[in-house]
Amino acid sequence: MLSFLEYGSGPPVILLHGLLGSKLNMAGAARVLSDHHHALAIDLRNHGDSFHHNSMNYRIMAADIGGFMDDNGLDTASLVGHSMGGKCAMQYALSFPDRVDKLVVVDIGPGEYIDPSWTKYLKAMLSIDISTLTSRQEADERLKKEITSKIYRQFLLSNLVSDENGSYCWRPNLNAILAARHDIGAQVTGPASYIDTLFVKGSESDYIQEKDQAAIDQLFPQAHLISVAGCGHLVHIEARERFNQLLHDFL
Repeated sequence: MLSFLEYGSGPPVILLHGLLGSKLNMAGAARVLSDHHHALAIDLRNHGDSFHHNSMNYRIMAADIGGFMDDNGLDTASLVGHSMGGKCAMQYALSFPDRVDKLVVVDIGPGEYIDPSWTKYLKAMLSIDISTLTSRQEADERLKKEITSKIYRQFLLSNLVSDENGSYCWRPNLNAILAARHDIGAQVTGPASYIDTLFVKGSESDYIQEKDQAAIDQLFPQAHLISVAGCGHLVHIEARERFNQLLHDFL
């Protein structure tokens, strides 16, 4: 089962987080959409409070989305996905276009993209002996040796949780994610989908490049692209108000 948060009522919208994210990253957007939609922010496999499994590729994760929709009585829904979640959404839309109303893909293209930074982040997280941690600040200091960006450290540390005894653990299945990094970077495939589609990119991010436009045009002929000025890969965090307005206007 996939863990999720839900807000509001109306046409359903499913929001999918990126690599090492969780449903909490998309909860703000879900709450904004809840004025006119039934918004559901979910934890993908090996993330947040959802189940752990060694297998992790886009066909499998697309099947997870289909199962989630079946379990919650959703015949169709719009999908909003950031990065890895965007590829999950694309793969589902390509495989089951009759079940997707509209599609929003945030700062990722359909082609192969492997960012070595995320391998570094995963290894940095795994290098911390969490059995000796006494505070979140201590974990931040250890990550700082490998990761200079404060916003990314804060993002990664949102995955660190403690129990009632003060013992820490990582919520994601870090080893499975690291092993699946090439599958996570793989391209999505399928026949063209004519769903109304919006791609949103950060102007300072290189996750969607000029060379990706041909693949976007081929797989999603109805798509259009909007660049959000002044932000990088974490568009939904760095430009929250602009991002939420784009969702509101498109959906």
